[in-house]
Amino acid sequence: MKTGRQGRLQKITMLKKNNTPITRHVSAIILAAGNSVRMGSPKAQLPYGNGMTFAQQITVSFLAYGCKPVIMVVQESFDFTGLQTEHLIPVINHEVERGRSHSIHLGLQALPDGACCFIHNIDNPFPSNRLLDQLFEALPSEGYSVPVYQGRRGHPVLLGWEMAHLLCEQAELGDFRQAIAGFSRKEVPCHDGQILWNINTPEEYQQFLHFSRERINKPLQPRCLEEDTERP
Repeated sequence: MKTGRQGRLQKITMLKKNNTPITRHVSAIILAAGNSVRMGSPKAQLPYGNGMTFAQQITVSFLAYGCKPVIMVVQESFDFTGLQTEHLIPVINHEVERGRSHSIHLGLQALPDGACCFIHNIDNPFPSNRLLDQLFEALPSEGYSVPVYQGRRGHPVLLGWEMAHLLCEQAELGDFRQAIAGFSRKEVPCHDGQILWNINTPEEYQQFLHFSRERINKPLQPRCLEEDTERP
């Protein structure tokens, strides 16, 4: 049995509709259109600690996993300096006040046909190949998969291609939590509290830097996905 990226591509290609093999694509939507009011500066531009910003680290992580394209939902003033632009699609959110769900809807509209997609926040710079693999392997055919740590759902969420298409076709997505409630959900147990991190304030960013230096897996005061559904 093939594993890793080769196995993922094989599994996608073997999906069938009316007994006809279809190649499915894996994409990622990065939500980076927030105003970063509590942080006081754009969270996407925060140094990750390895010479890259949060935006660069997250983009590189999803591209390295094989996500094509990676869609980044941003404000018009977003600075793309230093970002790898190949396979990166910028989507401008001109109505940030409409919330996180609107950013997700805009990102879904930029997905290629037949693509399943990860949805990830800019303030959680920890996507790993192992976690993405676990979510992909657990993905229901007509639903989504989500990592869970100590009973709390975290980041990222992986939407199946049919679910992504149905959400995209809605005139208004409304509240994301309510929009996905009717779909099949597969929870993936995770032993890493990083999936719950939302780095929103300078204090939380300092904790992140301390974590990065000390390599201590100690979660911040976490908020689960369902409590954070309306941030862009």
